Amino acid sequence: MPDPIPADPFLRPLLFLWEEVVGDPPGGAGPSAVLDLNSGWTQTLAAVTAGEASRPVVPGGPSIAGQTAHVAYDLELFEAIALDRDPKADWPRSFHPSVAGEADRADLEARLFAVAERAAALVSGNPSWPEGHVRGALGSHAHPAYHLGAVRQMVRVVANRES
Repeated sequence: MPDPIPADPFLRPLLFLWEEVVGDPPGGAGPSAVLDLNSGWTQTLAAVTAGEASRPVVPGGPSIAGQTAHVAYDLELFEAIALDRDPKADWPRSFHPSVAGEADRADLEARLFAVAERAAALVSGNPSWPEGHVRGALGSHAHPAYHLGAVRQMVRVVANRES
């Protein structure tokens, strides 16, 4: 088994990317890793209504709400693994709820942002990581970024349908 990897060399850049994808990039932080500034999950979800977030953009595809639920679920799995639990993933159910009223939508967004905050705290709270946890931490950043890109394209489709 390889030695744990010290977190210091990658922690600050990792948390910067995390803030940029999930929330707001740190002010005055310099160049962006995401080409569209101020376009993380926070700003993207604020741009759609619950009704828009509940409509799939292609038949049989996920909705924006479903994508949001999926990312929250994925981060909950990362959290469980980082805490040395052994979760059983249910990927098909991870896209539920896919339809959300305003209250449900607020709960779903709160779930996403709460688990994102807990995941960032887990990452920043460990001075060294087993290699598998480093892969998980990097994946926990890449996966939400991937789905954010998909959701940003979905928002464009929804906006064009409304105009």
